[in-house]
Amino acid sequence: GGRVRTMSFDTLVTGMGPGELVLVILACGIGALLIGAVGIGGVVILPALLVVGVLPAVGICSIYIAFMPAACAKLLVLGRIRGLIPWRAALSCGSTAAIGAAIGGVLVESSPRRALTYLVGVFAALAGTRDAWELYSRKMKQRGERQAEDGRHIEEPGDSPTNEIASSPRGDDAKRGADGTAGVEEAVVKLEISAPPLGTFRERVAAAYMSTDSIPEDLRWNVTEREMAILAAMGLLIGCASVLTGTGGPLILIPVLLTWKGDERISRKVIVGCSSVLAACLVTAAVISMSATGVRPDVGLTLLIAPCAIVGMATGARILQVASREFLQAAMTTLLLAVAALTISKAATG
Repeated sequence: GGRVRTMSFDTLVTGMGPGELVLVILACGIGALLIGAVGIGGVVILPALLVVGVLPAVGICSIYIAFMPAACAKLLVLGRIRGLIPWRAALSCGSTAAIGAAIGGVLVESSPRRALTYLVGVFAALAGTRDAWELYSRKMKQRGERQAEDGRHIEEPGDSPTNEIASSPRGDDAKRGADGTAGVEEAVVKLEISAPPLGTFRERVAAAYMSTDSIPEDLRWNVTEREMAILAAMGLLIGCASVLTGTGGPLILIPVLLTWKGDERISRKVIVGCSSVLAACLVTAAVISMSATGVRPDVGLTLLIAPCAIVGMATGARILQVASREFLQAAMTTLLLAVAALTISKAATG
């Protein structure tokens, strides 16, 4: 009996106490929820595993294998929304990121990891600070417009606020925010689609799979050939840096995209969709690379993490579909600044 137990059940999980199990489950669930909703969250999972005594290589391999089904499922869920995943941009970046991850695996022992970790932290800090300033500026503008509106109501007491809004050319758009676009910017448009005529098998499958929701045309990323070339080079560097620094690809990609494309009218959901494809490519490449070098996951740990990953990412992906622009931006800002502080302090302490 003892021999069977050693072969089948003697994993890292059997040596954990109740408190350690709760810590790992909470960290994995919260991390998966954040990954599903805003694309960044893996940064909270590995530290929890290290706290309970899991070796870094075993922890990373177990996380990657446990998250593979959830990462693919997330793409299936987000892919139903027209325009949410910019496939040309995402594959330009993701395909080369997989190659970069393989290169990083070769260079991992000789890389300037500390300097690269600093760089990741600086990028996250820049993107988080920029987002925080944009949020602050929008709130101040909204407050100024509300005060001006209140002043007009005081000067014209005979006018009904309800009538004023009803007769305003903005109409219901008055609820969108100070710039008149905040509510629209992250809206998912409901398409009125009549039942299509029966066509080929492929057309019927596509009609059954695709949602009637859609990202508005002006908020999609219609990537140019030049941008695809930039993304391909960027993916190579991000894939390599992700392995060398031990951070997730989206943790590097999202701050870079926000810094590069933040001034354009591109939905935050589209940026998260792009990072989801990159993450799936990186996870697949990392698992293959680790298997080739002899790193093996802990079976019990993988089985413990996998359900947390699936439930957390499915919930997060649903939040991403319905969340407002303000919520996503505030969540990203908070997380980016927290990640910046953690990564810079990690690099500073060696």
